[in-house]
Amino acid sequence: MTRTASLLCGVGSAAMAALLILSATVAPATEVDEEYEFYPLPPGEGVEEVFYACQACHSLRTLTNGGYSRRVWDELLDWMVDDQGMPELPEDEREVVLDYLATHIGEDWEGQPMR
Repeated sequence: MTRTASLLCGVGSAAMAALLILSATVAPATEVDEEYEFYPLPPGEGVEEVFYACQACHSLRTLTNGGYSRRVWDELLDWMVDDQGMPELPEDEREVVLDYLATHIGEDWEGQPMR
């Protein structure tokens, strides 16, 4: 089993589809100033919570290469907690994180590709 297939085994079908689509596409860049404190995340309410909750385990490029619906982000958070050892976020913080992800790196996110 490939690393990607292994990774996708625990992800819900919507999240799996989003990850497969992501791996086949590269979106045009949306610029975020490299001097920005939470680079490469776009500015917005909840960016600090997302920055600290996510960068503890992986690159923030994992997020900025996303562009998922709130439902898919929610499934991915469940998968990270259930299968990857991510500490569960308090409900109010989880809502802030989901709001940020769905709003600022949601389905219409045009991405800032890795350099």
